[in-house]
Amino acid sequence: MLDENQAQLHTKFSSESWLASPKHIERIIDWTTFYRRNIPAFVQHYFGLTLYLYQVICLYLLNLFGSIGIVAARASAKSFLIAVYACARCILYPGSHIVVASATKKQAALIVKEKIEKELVPRCPNLAREIVGIKTNNNDIEVKFRNMSSIVVVAGNDNSRGYRSTVLVLEEFRHLKKKIVDSVLRPFQIARQTEFSTKDQYKDLIEEPINIYISSSGTTSEWIWDTCKNLIRGKFKDNSSCLIAMDYSIALRHGIKTKAQLVADKQSLDSLTFRIEYENEMLRENTSAFFSYEMITQNQVLRKCFYPRNNGDVLAKKKNPYEIPKQPGEMRVLSCDIAFVDRKNNDNSVFSCVRLLPESMQYKTGANSGSVVSVKKGYRRVLSYIEANKGGDVDRQAIRIKQLFYDFGADYVVLDTRNGGILVYDRLAKFLYDEDRDVEYRAWQCINDETIANRVIVTGAEPVVFAINASQKLNSDIATCMRDVLESKRIDLLVSHNEAVDDILNHIPEYANALDADTMVFYERPYLETQELISEMIALEYERGEQTGVYKIFEVGTNTKDRYTSVSYANWFASLLEQDLLSDQSDYDYMPLVN
Repeated sequence: MLDENQAQLHTKFSSESWLASPKHIERIIDWTTFYRRNIPAFVQHYFGLTLYLYQVICLYLLNLFGSIGIVAARASAKSFLIAVYACARCILYPGSHIVVASATKKQAALIVKEKIEKELVPRCPNLAREIVGIKTNNNDIEVKFRNMSSIVVVAGNDNSRGYRSTVLVLEEFRHLKKKIVDSVLRPFQIARQTEFSTKDQYKDLIEEPINIYISSSGTTSEWIWDTCKNLIRGKFKDNSSCLIAMDYSIALRHGIKTKAQLVADKQSLDSLTFRIEYENEMLRENTSAFFSYEMITQNQVLRKCFYPRNNGDVLAKKKNPYEIPKQPGEMRVLSCDIAFVDRKNNDNSVFSCVRLLPESMQYKTGANSGSVVSVKKGYRRVLSYIEANKGGDVDRQAIRIKQLFYDFGADYVVLDTRNGGILVYDRLAKFLYDEDRDVEYRAWQCINDETIANRVIVTGAEPVVFAINASQKLNSDIATCMRDVLESKRIDLLVSHNEAVDDILNHIPEYANALDADTMVFYERPYLETQELISEMIALEYERGEQTGVYKIFEVGTNTKDRYTSVSYANWFASLLEQDLLSDQSDYDYMPLVN
């Protein structure tokens, strides 16, 4: 079965070599062919690993198609599978160049640092012998093999140009920008270069590069949806691609996660995150939704959040280690949506801490002039913290508002004064004593409604409360303003809970060394509440009055909109402050414009 080149291969070795025998060469070729066609068998025989059936199937399919996607729940061992496959591919196909790309280099590096270096190499002596060296420094993350193969980790951005790959792995590809994938990452791909590839008789055996898409699920508005559909079309059209999908039952079936762990995760995560990350749902957005998932998530860029003070630290007069210093011209708003009915899934009092950072653009006044005009653009909204508590006692809620106001260093309080909210204002307008912190708070006064301001009059009250008693028209304006800000990317929302846990919170010693769940929840809470905010907003539906053009925004079923209300009210107040900011012409110069 050997061709003329293969039949003469034994002559390339010295007579003392084991490979000088034609029979031995034939055995090597046979086993190599078998293992290339059956990578799971190679992994089990040569690496000595025991695989579950689903892992056998996945490894087999990974080496069978030119493009393949694995959309799977968390804890389904996606990264382990890719690490095993990458190592096997590098050994069986000398000169392979595997590039692993992710939205962040740290995320992609987990395959090398955690899976290959820490897990596979210690367990697999044969694999360890195949590897020349592993680099895991900040600049280079690479696994080099003796046969000139390599595994390289890159970040999915414009700075990652110039690499070459025979296998491209896009880790958590839903978080990658499609423009970067198409213009930077996909051009890495080349055919594997071998000695036989230059011979005419083997030109039909040139290997096509392989594209592997790995991710958790997402929504139909993201490019992951179109990619999945294209992979399925390729399977049925010409068998060129394949899609694998797995939910949390895989992790449960094989003991990777226990039932108790999954129940705990479901209780701690927001519903949207659990459906995407564990149930592996591809969420289809409601055509009646006022806010789209993509519209909101494109603003998830904020990594640093604010944390309020601990009561014990206040009593001990300790400084808040998570205090964020104010920038020049910055304003801060605490926005409150008040609830009193304590039911299971509804009626939360929500407090949102929003920083308003003034932005401007600078323009030269002439081609040859060094003079510059600064033109104000308005405020960038930065949602630094959200807290949602079950509605209840008026005094308790008023004191919590005071605590957050002074902890955050806020300038204004935006208060929903509908229904029972006006009772909270009455408490805020008086002196309050906080037993937990041993602090007496000054009285506050409403600044925009004389009737409300006259309900309680206290000498020296601070004018900081902006009351909102929204009508249907005002609610429509507030919703439209919120959508405009989201579409124009003028609001910064906290990054996802998963990114926070993987890449941010472990740098906080109190979180990394926490022994109790309450401490961990305290640090994760702002990120979880942001995900709940997103869940609320994409579930909101709307109707538009035919005559008035007014939008009516409403929740459906057991869904809530408390977080949306709190944040949108803060955004509306910011838009009113912007009018004052932009009407201030003191920084503007006048110049002639000639058409």
